[in-house]
Amino acid sequence: MCAGAGRCAVAAPARPFDPSEGDQGAPVTLSSLLREALDKNPDLQALRREVDVLRQRPAGERALAPPAVEAQVWQWPLDTLNPANANMYMFMVSQDLPGRRKRDLRAAVAEKDVALAASDVAVRTAQVVDDIKQAYASLFVARKAIDIRLAGVDLLRQIADAAQAKYAAGRISQQDVLKPLVELSKLHADIVVLDEQARLAAARINALIDRPPEAPIGPLAEPQEQVRLPPAAALQQLAIHRRPELQSARLAVERAEAELAAAVREYEPDFSVQGGYMLTPGMTDAWMGRIAVTWPRAPWSRGRIDAKVAEQRAAVEAAKSRVRAMENMLRLSVQEAYVRAKAAQDRAALLRTTILPQSEQALAVSRVAYQTDRIDLVALIENERTLLDSQLDYFRALGDFEQAMADLERAVGGELPAGAIAAAHADPRDEELLR
Repeated sequence: MCAGAGRCAVAAPARPFDPSEGDQGAPVTLSSLLREALDKNPDLQALRREVDVLRQRPAGERALAPPAVEAQVWQWPLDTLNPANANMYMFMVSQDLPGRRKRDLRAAVAEKDVALAASDVAVRTAQVVDDIKQAYASLFVARKAIDIRLAGVDLLRQIADAAQAKYAAGRISQQDVLKPLVELSKLHADIVVLDEQARLAAARINALIDRPPEAPIGPLAEPQEQVRLPPAAALQQLAIHRRPELQSARLAVERAEAELAAAVREYEPDFSVQGGYMLTPGMTDAWMGRIAVTWPRAPWSRGRIDAKVAEQRAAVEAAKSRVRAMENMLRLSVQEAYVRAKAAQDRAALLRTTILPQSEQALAVSRVAYQTDRIDLVALIENERTLLDSQLDYFRALGDFEQAMADLERAVGGELPAGAIAAAHADPRDEELLR
């Protein structure tokens, strides 16, 4: 508050903000975070272990069922408990033998399960990469916004000092002196909100790389402003070939076809062989043997196999339809991310080349005009606010571009091919925007 011709006090924020909080630790690049996430992310580690489990199944499907060993006692008289008084003893070994190629077909289904599990790892990996990139961009924008707000605090203090001098000279009212202080309080409130956003983004990154949520993340590398993108149609074709979800859908078709082949093979008979030795006290011992063949095409049992085959044929068609639907979805997701990336890129370029220079010039002119009483304090503060908003909009556009590029790479199924995009280093004006 102000007292007479004295200076006005500026209220401090409820929780003082330390601008060095975001600079703890060594500088961090996006690539280093991605490498750490791919090595340490708990979800990815669990999925890799599940693939190791499934790799054991094909060998089990190829193996025969265990043989059965049995012993029988024949003609055991009712008037004795001694098995030695029986007339015949039979010792047998039996083995079930599935029909031709049935074990190989079941193993083929298990191998498709392994491939699907490995594809799930790729899908989850792509999601983790996208989450890291999204959180990284959010953290970058939040920290840049804090820097811009802190620079605005310094600028408003200069304006407040100028207003104080004019008030002491009797050229303006006390109300005009209070206006910069109100703006300062708003900036402090903005900093608190932005600090919360930065902390939440850092916590998301830490969770993805298996660190404690409160672990510090050092200064971030500046993003690059991409200047050229491949045509959207080329990216759509790339997505059709590379997207892990589509690979999973195609593997699901192959698995359904393998299941169908195994179901059709059930029309073939199975076998069971048995051999043994008959011990007959008082008589000549003898060998024994037995072979059994199933009759799958029996009129009363064939319906079960027919239903299974029809079910698998329907599953194949459903899996193929899912592939076609996913291809359409992928084309749409690529196009949406492409449009967002181009729009953010154009917005950043417009802000950097036109709006920001104009805002800087307008503020510089208004500061001189305020000193000579050609404009009032409201116009000066409005120009200062416009410059801060333009600076923040520029870095938000960069962040939106990075997030759109992350979505685009997620839609394509990985990083864009080397040389497909031309990148320019962050503009040197970026540092000047904060001064």
